[in-house]
Amino acid sequence: MDNQLIERIVAEIEKRMKKSVLLALTPAPGYQDEICQRINTFSHIRFSLFVTTQAQVSHDLSKWRHLGEMHNASEFDCQQLSTYHALFVPYFDKKLVGEIINGLFISEEGKLIHSALAQNIPVIALPYFCQPESELNEILGLNKNKEYNLLIQENISRLKSMGIMFYPINDVEANLINYDVSHQVKPEYKPEIKQENNNRYITLNEVMNKPGEYHLSQDKLTDSAIEYLKSLKN
Repeated sequence: MDNQLIERIVAEIEKRMKKSVLLALTPAPGYQDEICQRINTFSHIRFSLFVTTQAQVSHDLSKWRHLGEMHNASEFDCQQLSTYHALFVPYFDKKLVGEIINGLFISEEGKLIHSALAQNIPVIALPYFCQPESELNEILGLNKNKEYNLLIQENISRLKSMGIMFYPINDVEANLINYDVSHQVKPEYKPEIKQENNNRYITLNEVMNKPGEYHLSQDKLTDSAIEYLKSLKN
């Protein structure tokens, strides 16, 4: 057995030992190159790419191609998701938040995420494009409405309860490698339940409609409702 053959065998074994992750490549209003460059340093993951139609136009695919095999969204079979350890969505924007929360199947990436959640495939995303307090949204001037920000935060909390995890870029690789769906405890989300009893949580919408009727020490306020009442006192 010559050295070249041994090297090929070792390389193939190392490749198979890496976690297989599907990366959903979508358009983004900023940080495109910076995030791409950082993902290129993830040496312990074997990527495949799900490339949306819009991403084919907005990204320089030559910067992504060497990461792994590329699949056009229109040709990808969502049943293949079961072969991946996780789904990674680096450019998770507010439009996508609304689509998933409302159970809509509009975009190619939205359909993929719905399919991953239905199959209990871990979904990991970066928070920079949807979190109102992120530096990017501050730079773009998209975090000036406190009430709207609270609504977005409440929707993000609901996404987390569904199984979508948001991590900063420094923590993504470790979580993609170490995540174990069988041991993950999803945060509990308390949805609004329209019934006349004292056991349900008081939602942000209720507090915004009649802020004078609620106070911070009151039991069963959602986190976003508490933040809204705090903002009124400031």
